[in-house]
Amino acid sequence: MRAIDRKIWRDLWQMKGQALAIALVVMCGVGTYIMFLTTLNALIVSQHSYYREYRFADVFVSLKRAPEALRRRILDIPGVDQAETRVVELVRLDMPDFNEPVTALMVSLPDNSRQTLNALYLREGGDHFAAILNGRRQRLTLVGTALSPEFVQQLRPGSVFPDYKRYGVMWMGRRALGQAYDLEGAFNDAALSLRPGADAQNVIDRLDKLLDPYGGLGAYARKDQRSHRFLTQELDQLGTLASLFPALFMGIAVFLLNVVISRLVTMQREQIATLKAFGYGNGAVLGHYLKLVSAIVGAGILPGIALGVWLGRELSAIYAEFYRFPYLKFSLPPMTVVEAVAASLAAAALGTVFAVWRAAKLKPAQAMRPEPPARYRESWVEKLGLKRWLSQPARMILRHIQRRVVKSFFTMIGIALACGIILTGLFQRDTVGYMVHVQYGMSQRQDLSVTFTDPTSRRAQFDLESLPGVQHVEVFRQVAVRLRHGHRSYRTAIRGLEAGGDIQRLLDKHLHPVALPRDGLLLTDYLAK
Repeated sequence: MRAIDRKIWRDLWQMKGQALAIALVVMCGVGTYIMFLTTLNALIVSQHSYYREYRFADVFVSLKRAPEALRRRILDIPGVDQAETRVVELVRLDMPDFNEPVTALMVSLPDNSRQTLNALYLREGGDHFAAILNGRRQRLTLVGTALSPEFVQQLRPGSVFPDYKRYGVMWMGRRALGQAYDLEGAFNDAALSLRPGADAQNVIDRLDKLLDPYGGLGAYARKDQRSHRFLTQELDQLGTLASLFPALFMGIAVFLLNVVISRLVTMQREQIATLKAFGYGNGAVLGHYLKLVSAIVGAGILPGIALGVWLGRELSAIYAEFYRFPYLKFSLPPMTVVEAVAASLAAAALGTVFAVWRAAKLKPAQAMRPEPPARYRESWVEKLGLKRWLSQPARMILRHIQRRVVKSFFTMIGIALACGIILTGLFQRDTVGYMVHVQYGMSQRQDLSVTFTDPTSRRAQFDLESLPGVQHVEVFRQVAVRLRHGHRSYRTAIRGLEAGGDIQRLLDKHLHPVALPRDGLLLTDYLAK
């Protein structure tokens, strides 16, 4: 081992505390990068595999009622490969050991043939329970539990978050479910798969035209399917986190390395002069300190990879359970490791190369002498005539800031960001509390909401008002729609409210109640834009 290489280990031992701190920061950066990317990769690979193996449909549509013979005309639409008609209904379950209302989306399965689309992944299980099917109480037998690519996220219509205790998805034979809802030989829902290269929007337009006489509610592509869209947005957010948090840790590592190596180089000016006097060139001196930094960073990279893999497995398992994946295909892509190592070494070089290069360019005779003291001048604050009101330490501080403008600026930015992170955590609780107060204390002020599977008569309002403890009842109607303006469209819902209502109130930006217009729609500013 050369003498200059033995110097690396001696320097590492002398600065072992600082080296350990930097290695831990690098380990956290590499670990978070590996964790997020392996989790993202595992979810995407598992999602695509699950969708492919269990034949997740490409187009979905709901309607009032159509004869089963219409399925042949759906298959004749250009671009359609397979079409599966179904009966889908929202039912209420009777759970004797659970006091709160429980609902489920009941989806029909073919009785005598294999399910062509949205196939089920079967699990074990069995039980008995009662359900209200079309107003009639029926005792049902649970023969097993299953997962479907159509419901990786079980969201009740109108809900923002899943509620597994009060809402679920169930499957029943087509004949039994059709008889319960007077849909024998008919269907009210369909799922379609498309041929490769087919124009989904053209299929949707033709399908809407075909089903319009049968109460079609508007077909939509997979990208707008509620469960898939929820998962896609979550994966996009995970990808953002994969670039944000590692960059934060690597930025801290760059700062620490710059401070530590700059100080080390300043203290070792005479050693650098000696090395150059013995024939080591600028490149050799620069390479020596880069090896030193690489050793520190390397000490954080290896445990960071191991930590990231372990955390990635744990986080992927949580996501797989939350999104009801039947299996998880977890792996560590070699390119992810290469990217993590390259980013760490690049950050190390960025934090040290300029400080080392300044020292490496010194001539031996010049480096033998101590660094000359810095030259300070009066600051612009003193030149304004405020010098007599400033103490000696205050003038020294101002002159140092003026001499190191860039370093002082970034130091202030760093302190500001640190304060911002602290304040973000502190005001989060107050912000959420304020939002809850506006939403449920000023706008949606009901104590209880009742929804019906089908539109009902005004008599239901009077029945609810007669219940003990009920003070006031306001009714509403909500309909799923697609808004169009030119080439733009947006799937949403229109809610019809009673004029002059006091429970469900619309607020403007000043939190004042807004009167409903006599004609037209009232939109949010975001949707209007």
